Amino acid sequence: MSLLRVLATSIAICVFSALQLQAQKATCTNWNIWLLNPKNATNPFGQAAGVNDNRTVVGTAAFAVNKPNIWGFVHHLNGTVTYWHPSNAKQSGLFGRNNLGNTAGNYLDTQGIWHAAYLHGSMTTLIVHPKAAQHSTFLVGINNLNTVLGSYKDSNGLWHNFKRRSDGTFLNVPNFPGATTTTASGFNDNGVVVGWYVLPSDPSRVAHGYIYRNGSFATLNYRNQITSTSLVGISKNGMVVGNHYFNGGFLYVNGVFKNIWGPNGEHATVRGISANGVITGDMFVSGMGNTSFTVTCQ
Repeated sequence: MSLLRVLATSIAICVFSALQLQAQKATCTNWNIWLLNPKNATNPFGQAAGVNDNRTVVGTAAFAVNKPNIWGFVHHLNGTVTYWHPSNAKQSGLFGRNNLGNTAGNYLDTQGIWHAAYLHGSMTTLIVHPKAAQHSTFLVGINNLNTVLGSYKDSNGLWHNFKRRSDGTFLNVPNFPGATTTTASGFNDNGVVVGWYVLPSDPSRVAHGYIYRNGSFATLNYRNQITSTSLVGISKNGMVVGNHYFNGGFLYVNGVFKNIWGPNGEHATVRGISANGVITGDMFVSGMGNTSFTVTCQ
């Protein structure tokens, strides 16, 4: 084959690959883009964390003044916002919300001790893993069975992930084999957990996405690339959402990765997905600043 034909073939392959990459864009509709305080985009600065099918979003709000200045928030579809201020807390954050209106979060008390909290109705139940050392239990999510997902540090300083059922029983979520770090980020009503892990052989702590189901792990790296992939949520039908180091938010469905961009091409960071596929996250929007959103994508 001549050099000219080699070059022509290489160019054709590159163009085809570029077209494939461009084609892998999610179709997203029903955008709801908002600020916690429309009068001041930076006070408080909000970061979404979890969402339910009613498009109620929970997360963390950082205020510019009046320290302590970090509080959990609940944002409803109609724009109503409430903040979570436990009476003995210095700061707080909310990380999961289910369709029953129950919430998982954490707060730091005035003595400098962290507490994991399950909020249900007017009640708050503190969750402590029986093997947790140094008040280290931390919650990251909740599903529609009122099972919470979290992590704790043992007496040897090693971190572990767990699920706690509504009846109070704890289930172990093992670490990825051989990993130095395994983080559980989200799960669905079927108990399937997603997150990311780091191997000791990985350069610069590159993260790999994983799916944990029925005692088995499956690695899911964004388009099989080496650069960091973090999975943050999974719907009841198995739609996975996450973030890639360079390309931002994505969804993975039916074996295909699709990038999630804002309605005007904004770079979006995905934070979570509800049971029926409502996605939440954050992005910078011209004229508004750093916003949060809910959207449905396919």
